[in-house]
Amino acid sequence: MTVPEEEPPPFLGTWGRLYTAVVVYLVAIIVAFYVFERMFT
Repeated sequence: MTVPEEEPPPFLGTWGRLYTAVVVYLVAIIVAFYVFERMFT
């Protein structure tokens, strides 16, 4: 039985970079909502 090769992600070249980009994006959204909430309370 052969193990199929892992396909590359659609962008950024490696899965590690893609996961890092997603985490950075989510942190940026959380920070933006925190700042928005602090400005309007």
